[in-house]
Amino acid sequence: MNPDVKKVCPACGHKNKAEAETCLFCGTPLEKSSKQVDTSTVNLGKEKTIPVSEEKGLDAQTAPSPSKGIAVYLAGDIKPIAVIFDDEFILGRISEGKEEDDSNDPVVDLRPYGALEKGVSRRHLMIRRSKDGYEAVDLGSMNGTFLYEKWLAPHRPYPLFNGALIRMGNFRIFITFRDKAH
Repeated sequence: MNPDVKKVCPACGHKNKAEAETCLFCGTPLEKSSKQVDTSTVNLGKEKTIPVSEEKGLDAQTAPSPSKGIAVYLAGDIKPIAVIFDDEFILGRISEGKEEDDSNDPVVDLRPYGALEKGVSRRHLMIRRSKDGYEAVDLGSMNGTFLYEKWLAPHRPYPLFNGALIRMGNFRIFITFRDKAH
């Protein structure tokens, strides 16, 4: 294989070496794996449980969008870590020993996924419904928020699109939702 040929990640667009099997930047598989994936369900907290696809190699472009609400995926994973139906929620960390954040805002707790070690603040990012879909607002986080590697100024809304790749500190996620047209 020509060493100048690069594999472009379908999730984040990063150019990887030709021999790479996963994206160096976001961890998304670059080639389909022959491994079998079991059918399972994702716990959605107080809301519902939904079936997870058996398809391997989901990314921001191929991950299914929920019929309602917004799904949050770890970059490179095939199962959403949460499907949220609220019009506004926070991505961050709930302190150990607490079941909920001190505020009344719904919080997606990223602590079980290594968020503390990767620089996610307790109240890092707000995602809220807008007239055209969803928007993201960095809540003055210590390590910043990036949308496709473009820094987001704190406390300013930025429009999101289906499949948006978000980095909070060094913690990468992508989100899926149905566009208004659906």
